[in-house]
Amino acid sequence: RRSASETGGFRPPSRAAAMLASLAPCCCSESRDKHQMMVQSADADHGAVLVGVESGMSVSRSGAPAPLSIESGYTAKSLTDEEKAAEKARLQSLVNNFAKRAVRGCPCTLVKEVTGEKSSALYKIDRNLGHLSILSAKDRRQQEVTCQIATIQDMYCLAEDGEVCFPPEVVRELTPEEKDLLLMVVYRTEQGLFRFCIVESSKESRDTFLECLRVLCIYAQSASSGS
Repeated sequence: RRSASETGGFRPPSRAAAMLASLAPCCCSESRDKHQMMVQSADADHGAVLVGVESGMSVSRSGAPAPLSIESGYTAKSLTDEEKAAEKARLQSLVNNFAKRAVRGCPCTLVKEVTGEKSSALYKIDRNLGHLSILSAKDRRQQEVTCQIATIQDMYCLAEDGEVCFPPEVVRELTPEEKDLLLMVVYRTEQGLFRFCIVESSKESRDTFLECLRVLCIYAQSASSGS
């Protein structure tokens, strides 16, 4: 089984994530408003930059537009019932623990693409597991980035995807150790596609962020579509 950081770009969910319909209610017991929207402007996203305005398109490694999708070819059909139960339990525990920490706030470093500035930050997920926010560690009232989890289009890990996938303005400001922990999230708003970069606190937290946010994203998209 490959880890969350071993498939490149926006990684397809693990086979157990294909069973999200049965897993998500256990991880996300809070009620959700499917019509809840976060109104934001480009000026509010101090830590994110606009990277495209074409709906459903992103920039691939070659620089050419690439379709955006979180659909996966993985299925749970090849797993035995025992393996399904074990993997479901693993994912449920992983996502539950991640969500509990993220609701309180997890430390990271936000790297602003426009200036290359690095600042201590926290990423947080609201209790409905619908929004991801990056807050200043010095003043939690200062919201640097916010996005609906259902609108996340791509996630990248420099350690696996390479520097070519990341803004050079960000990469050149980092030490080798920081590069190994660098992540980039691309999300969609009515204004277009935005992206932001964070440095995680460890390899373990980097991989957990990728795997758990991917699961939460699939659940959020499923909930918002009413499926």
